Amino acid sequence: MGRTARAADPRRVPLNGDSAAAAVGRALERPDAAVLLVDATDVQRVDEACGHAAGDATLATLEQRLVDAAPDGAELARLTREQLVLATAVARPAALELAQALAHAARAPLAVAAADLDVRLDAAVGLALPGDSSDAASLLRDAAAAARAARGASGPAWRLADDAAQERALRRLRLEHELAGALTRDELALYFQPIVSLRRGTVIGVEALVRWRHPHRGLLGPAQFLPVAEESGLIVEIGNWMLAAACRQVAQWGTSHPERVLPPVSLNVSGRELRDGTFAERFCAAVAAAGVPPQSLALEIEDPGVLDERADAEEALAALRQLGVRIVLDRFGGARSSLADLARLPIDGLKLDRSLLGPLTGTGGERAEIAVADAIIALAQALGLSITIPGIETDAQLATVRALHADAAQGHLIARPAPASSLADLEALDIELGSDRGVAGESDELLPLSVVAEALGVSSSTVRRLADQGVLPGTRTEGGHRRFRRGDVQRLARERRRTPALRQWELPTQPLPATAELLQDDGWALAERAARSLYDPQYLGWFAAPQGIARAHTWLAALTAAVAAGAPRDALATTAAYADAATLGGASAAEVVRFLGQFGAAAAHELARGRTAGDEARALQRIMGAAAEAFLETR
Repeated sequence: MGRTARAADPRRVPLNGDSAAAAVGRALERPDAAVLLVDATDVQRVDEACGHAAGDATLATLEQRLVDAAPDGAELARLTREQLVLATAVARPAALELAQALAHAARAPLAVAAADLDVRLDAAVGLALPGDSSDAASLLRDAAAAARAARGASGPAWRLADDAAQERALRRLRLEHELAGALTRDELALYFQPIVSLRRGTVIGVEALVRWRHPHRGLLGPAQFLPVAEESGLIVEIGNWMLAAACRQVAQWGTSHPERVLPPVSLNVSGRELRDGTFAERFCAAVAAAGVPPQSLALEIEDPGVLDERADAEEALAALRQLGVRIVLDRFGGARSSLADLARLPIDGLKLDRSLLGPLTGTGGERAEIAVADAIIALAQALGLSITIPGIETDAQLATVRALHADAAQGHLIARPAPASSLADLEALDIELGSDRGVAGESDELLPLSVVAEALGVSSSTVRRLADQGVLPGTRTEGGHRRFRRGDVQRLARERRRTPALRQWELPTQPLPATAELLQDDGWALAERAARSLYDPQYLGWFAAPQGIARAHTWLAALTAAVAAGAPRDALATTAAYADAATLGGASAAEVVRFLGQFGAAAAHELARGRTAGDEARALQRIMGAAAEAFLETR
């Protein structure tokens, strides 16, 4: 079969697209031809992390491995930079074995000398065998389609193209085209599925799930189009749409139920969204535009590998977590999971992979799989991480996850995904730790860090900060893990609920027309004056930098609309979001508080010049003061 390749190996031809077609054409001249396409498109990860030269070296190593695994007489050519084609003549059984061997060679660790590390390419192999009327172009097309199918499916990393490969490829291309227009035609919709605490039986989160109202095929679930979106890059646009839509829905729920503290809405974030390096900025812009606090959303990260590749992605998540955004590692326990991620990454919880649910249905092999799930849960909870198990569809599964002492569950048995309009009874979405009329001694029960974070709707780091500040008394186990009395957590939860209603009562609820007019005409000049008063002329911090200036325009527009409508909660929310964006950009808490105070004072000074605007001046200062107080509460 294989032999060591040399520089002048006759099986190798110049690596370009024309050579690939020519090599396939020569293979077709012999009986039992086979075309194998190796798709290593994720070598781009090496390019991004280590540079283009490292990516070229990685591809060269991969080429050498493929040559070594190929039979005599095979020709290796390059279709694109990351797609290699092997054309040979082997009987069908040997072709299947060769496809498996190439997939194994492509996925084995590759040394990247420039970074002194080994990488595993998520490579896939497509095999095409000619028919009576096959030509080089059709075989290359079919092999590429088979490689895409192998990449998007579980199981072996190779696929055999069949007679329907071209039709499937055409359907996929058509779906991609239709999906690109779905955003502009407003065909996407958000559905929401509750996440329920297994200890208390109450809703502690709501996951936002996308649906596509296809004009001809009806309502499509995410599995029917998100893989196409991921491959084509449309997932970034869809992610932006979902983020904005979720923020608007949170704002609407907050307006409809101002007296309630609602559980956070979880959004899935793909690796592609994190790789572009702007996710944190887009997140802050979305919450600011909707006027909702950052902690009203939670993020579920689907591909932890991107955090290894891009330090800026991990830093962005860590910064968002400091703002109170819960970060959850999704699909943990699957192929890409690593126990080392639990202690290293800036996360607050895990959502287990659905593959671990199979054994819970009683289909065999339960004991080993349940032991794995139990070990993951025990380790995560020892680290203060919450555990959610999705996909609960039967009573037997629910009973099993309860026995495993997971924190939360999600699935059709508990509640099916539904439009926001179907979640009319938001009483069920309030967070309760338990009735004060519970059994004797219940208030003395000690709760782990992860449960307290879920109950208060904040990150684990925020709970630690509250404990260090003495706001929430706690104890430690012999192993050093934090525990908190249920009664103390109930007290703090009640206090946090009363805060928004108290501020609403203290603040003016009538429109402030003079203030709105001043902000519309001179708001930016006032903001610039307040910003420059903070800094030395030689050092302009975030509020006076281009990023802060751009965010100020968005904030001022929303603030103007809020005071014109007599909506102090909206004014507080948009100002708090602006303050959170400032801290994410590097501003200190002191800078934020000073800026808000200086801005309120400057605006009040201008308003006080008019005889009818004196009350409005005091009202605006109260809004800025309340916003500063709300900001400091989250630090």
